[in-house]
Amino acid sequence: MAISWAEFLPMVVVISASGVMSPGPLTFATIASGSKNGWRAGPSIGLGHLIVELPLVFAIAMGSTFISSMDFRWVSLGGGLFMVIFGFLTVRGSSGAEQEYSVSKLSGHPVMVGVGLSSLNPYFLLWWATVGAPLVIIATEIAGMFGVSVMFASHIWLDFLWLTVLALLGARGKKLGKFYPYFVAGLGVVLMAFGIIFIVRAFYGIS
Repeated sequence: MAISWAEFLPMVVVISASGVMSPGPLTFATIASGSKNGWRAGPSIGLGHLIVELPLVFAIAMGSTFISSMDFRWVSLGGGLFMVIFGFLTVRGSSGAEQEYSVSKLSGHPVMVGVGLSSLNPYFLLWWATVGAPLVIIATEIAGMFGVSVMFASHIWLDFLWLTVLALLGARGKKLGKFYPYFVAGLGVVLMAFGIIFIVRAFYGIS
């Protein structure tokens, strides 16, 4: 018996939440960007994420071999370098006037952060190739490409909500007073650590 929308959409929300709220590079980058740009960094990063995610979902729906043909080592390497640079600029600009200049180089353009940390994150691509792909297939079976559109809408609002919450947490970090620079620097260190892990995994061919 075919699954109904009433059964399918809650499934999409629950499964999506498990991926959306998993800690990762985008989590800490959003908090760091929010510390500089306020809560609005969240929707902006979400837009960058959507720019990458929407074509990917429809490519899966059309049976594209895009993901399976990718060499994830190069994706990991590019993503790792992006994270290290972002993290370094965040640490460098974590105090004083330098924060207004250094951090704004990347976190001043949160849409690009969303694009970069989505398109260059092999785990994001693998999530859609494994966990997300069955959702796309079911949506196609229910209502074709319209079904995929409904499924994606049921997924993406969680991304925007969660990223906005994270950016708001980053903005609230300013209330830490003298500890605020350490808060921002800590986020930068975490991002650099993620980047180094991605680069090492790329060199060793670990997917």
